[in-house]
Amino acid sequence: MNYTLHQLFVFVKVVETASVTKASEELHMTQPAVSIQLKNF
Repeated sequence: MNYTLHQLFVFVKVVETASVTKASEELHMTQPAVSIQLKNF
C-alpha cells in the first residue's frame, strides 16, 4: 500500500495527542477529515 506523507503526519499527531479531536484542532482540519485520513492510512 502507498501512504502519503500527510497521512503519516496525521497518524503521528493523533498518537501524540491521543485524541482525534485534539489532533484535528492542532492540524487545523475538521474531525471528519482526520478520521478519513486515518481510515485511508
